[in-house]
Amino acid sequence: MTGMYTNATQKLEALKDTFSDSLELSHVLEKLLSVVLNQYQLRLERYARDLRDYEERYGMDTRTFHERFEAGELGDSADFFEWDGLYDLQRDLTEKIRRLESAL
Repeated sequence: MTGMYTNATQKLEALKDTFSDSLELSHVLEKLLSVVLNQYQLRLERYARDLRDYEERYGMDTRTFHERFEAGELGDSADFFEWDGLYDLQRDLTEKIRRLESAL
């Protein structure tokens, strides 16, 4: 992990050196953040579609499912583990999107 962090830090430093004008660097970073944000939003739409499929299949909304699954009321079907994992991914991605949007 340290090697990856150093590499990312070096890349950021190279950007800072290349774009000595902070306004220009800010513009480049905003474009990069917008691209990443767009990719995340598309992924979030896929997650939402997949979650709706589970909701229709099992006749309950995802939040209710999650609460019941976490309480041990639903058993250990592979579908349920996948559904719960997908819900966790959706929540994590939603938080990342929120942070990116606040940075723009």
